[in-house]
Amino acid sequence: MSYTAGMLTSSRRDSIERESEIVLSLISTGLVRMQDWGGVHDRQLPYDGNLQRGLDRLTVACLRAGSKDRPRGVRELVLNWCSTRQLGTWPLTFTADAQVDGELLVIDGRASEFCQEWAVAAQDVAAELHESILVRQVKEAADALGRHELYAEWRVALARHAVVAPAEMLALKNRFPAVPQWAAWIDDSYEPIPPEATRLGDVGVCAACRQWMVPDDKRRWACLTWRCTRAHSVPAPMMVAAHGARRLRPELVKPIALPARPELALAEALAARGARVVLYPELDALDLIARWPNGFAVAIDVKDWRKPYLLARNIKRFPAWPPGHLYHYDRACVVVPADRVRPRSRYCEIVAEHSPALQAQRHIDVLTDEELIKQTPDTGIPGEVTCGP
Repeated sequence: MSYTAGMLTSSRRDSIERESEIVLSLISTGLVRMQDWGGVHDRQLPYDGNLQRGLDRLTVACLRAGSKDRPRGVRELVLNWCSTRQLGTWPLTFTADAQVDGELLVIDGRASEFCQEWAVAAQDVAAELHESILVRQVKEAADALGRHELYAEWRVALARHAVVAPAEMLALKNRFPAVPQWAAWIDDSYEPIPPEATRLGDVGVCAACRQWMVPDDKRRWACLTWRCTRAHSVPAPMMVAAHGARRLRPELVKPIALPARPELALAEALAARGARVVLYPELDALDLIARWPNGFAVAIDVKDWRKPYLLARNIKRFPAWPPGHLYHYDRACVVVPADRVRPRSRYCEIVAEHSPALQAQRHIDVLTDEELIKQTPDTGIPGEVTCGP
């Protein structure tokens, strides 16, 4: 249902948009949490309560719109509305910058990337995804040891090793022999590869995102990351012997490994221009601090989101480190991979307009990785990427 400017006052429209966002966040959150749901008769794993709360609010929205067409239960909500009806046809109202037209919440039986981004926008889910027990343990131990670089080293190890052979696993665990917690962190980050995830004794690793793959029912390897799923073509997978190998735990792929890919790529590009780039300073207060030999420093948060409106809601404020601080910076940037921006000409503007954090810190720029690289100095002498101060 759509409303014209003449039909609604500004405050009334804002209220309806907020309610619509609540409905969408509740349903998306429920869908993400019920990835392994067995149906309404599965008493061992009932559907997530957010779906019922979202359904209740959606029913009210249908009644308010005068529509008799509304989901009659969670099953119809999931199998019909979420899987076959584009969001633009629901009786909900969103700002144009939310870009909901043409979007489905479920595609091929999985929560879509759009759905996952809306779910992450719900604070309780974001905390669950980004501050898992293991992540907190690593942060707290690194802080207690006075060695913040250990947290960065752990993140980099996970980003670069989605599947590890036995010898590689041993080398990873022995990376810091003076830190007994390190081996436990690595152990807890990986799991045995289940037989159903192998074929002919091998496991596939995506050549695009470098994450483990699963075989599908057509005897092909399928990457589960939405970037690769949406790509028109992806390189042939790399094969790793599955015997004795371990893979990164699924719950660490989305919040840790995947975001690190563009972060590390940008760090290496800036280091090639002469910067000394520190990864995840102050236990992930930011993604990168790039400093050139003349002292000029850029603080960077890399954000790889498909929808700019949702990204805007999830940007945190930059720390204001004073002059003389180890990580004091001269410029601050939220950086988005260029391929996310090309299909949406106003991507960066939408982020800046809708982010409370950026509204409070107007000195922060929003730009693509390609733009930032072009705007930074190039000394002609390679710098370095480091995890420590």
